[in-house]
Amino acid sequence: MSENKKTASKFKLPKGWDFDNIAKLIYIMIVCVCGMFMRHKLMPHTSRDMWLYLERWYNYFAEHGGFKAVGDDVGDYTPMYYYYIAFLTYFKSSSPQLGLKILSIIFDFITAIYAMWIVELSDKKSKNPHLPVIAFAAVFCLPTVVLNSATWGQCDVIYSCFLVMCLYYMMKGKDNVAMIMFGISLSFKLQAIFFAPFIGIALFKKKIRPLNLLWIPAVYVISILPATFVGGDFIRLLTVYFRQSGQYEDLCMSLPNLWALWEEVENELLGPAGIFFAGACVVTVMYYYITKKELKLTNNTMVALAMISSFVVPFVLPHMHERYFYLSEVMFVIFAFCYRSRLWLIFTSQFCSVQALSGYLFGKGSMDRRFLLLIEIVNIVVVYLCLKKEIEEPRDEEVVMCFEKKAEKA
Repeated sequence: MSENKKTASKFKLPKGWDFDNIAKLIYIMIVCVCGMFMRHKLMPHTSRDMWLYLERWYNYFAEHGGFKAVGDDVGDYTPMYYYYIAFLTYFKSSSPQLGLKILSIIFDFITAIYAMWIVELSDKKSKNPHLPVIAFAAVFCLPTVVLNSATWGQCDVIYSCFLVMCLYYMMKGKDNVAMIMFGISLSFKLQAIFFAPFIGIALFKKKIRPLNLLWIPAVYVISILPATFVGGDFIRLLTVYFRQSGQYEDLCMSLPNLWALWEEVENELLGPAGIFFAGACVVTVMYYYITKKELKLTNNTMVALAMISSFVVPFVLPHMHERYFYLSEVMFVIFAFCYRSRLWLIFTSQFCSVQALSGYLFGKGSMDRRFLLLIEIVNIVVVYLCLKKEIEEPRDEEVVMCFEKKAEKA
């Protein structure tokens, strides 16, 4: 018997376990510990949004009976987030900051798990067991993800998490569950529309059954019913997003998107016109891929389309905040691990986003946003070229065949 076999015989592992699985488990545990310590060190920071809005809402609910006030006209959020803030008031905490940040951190973890599962699904051919767990680490420790939850106390991760879940269930062929996830995301933030082009393409490519789209408004209506039952005005709660649309006047709010070219221009007519311009751009992208007959919605192409969708919408829309590339930052990680030769996209996208966030969070001036805009343009062009190659030379033939068989049966 060789020396290796003798050694292996001495260490008998539980059934279904091997040294690779143990190494992955230990790695994930260490990453989680490091990620939590990162967040722990940043949590004392109080952002302007925290004391200007979130703490004020918390105090209002605390003074007006907690859940009894969730239907009141408190701010510009939907009731879904207010339910959690009202829940915190029953713990009699002197500051809601810890509770609000903990919720976002929980969703950091969930988002990282689903990112890992998506990479696992997209890597069926090579079946590299290490890429998915490294993708988990990349998302969980991504600078902008950590800053958004632990430093800022924002909830962008919540709506983004449900959109990542939407993508995952689309890849699994569960379009009904995917639409429920999209509906929950929309119930938290209007920014869920960043995924709308992807949903539209998938619908016309028969990856989504039209009837399942009804889950989106149904979930939103269900989400506002508790607030209605305690006295909230149903119409006001139903149309909260229409009031949000005209809230900001600045063409560019520190985001390095197309409107960074107009950042110092003040003109009340450009914003409304820019929204229609953005609509034309988004519809053009959708039309291009919908009419592309050779496009098959495999796992890889869905990841790329979701990446393009999450980037293009905030890129062409005016009035975008510095954190509105949050979803695309997470999607850049997922995309980079699915298209492994493009891992450098994680670093270039993070460079631009950290620069954009630094001014608001730390009062430190960022680089010229027009330069950051050029980098972002290069990033999305690379994604487009990768998708183009994937369409012409699909790697996931088994998924294509499975999808075509399902389409024939339908």
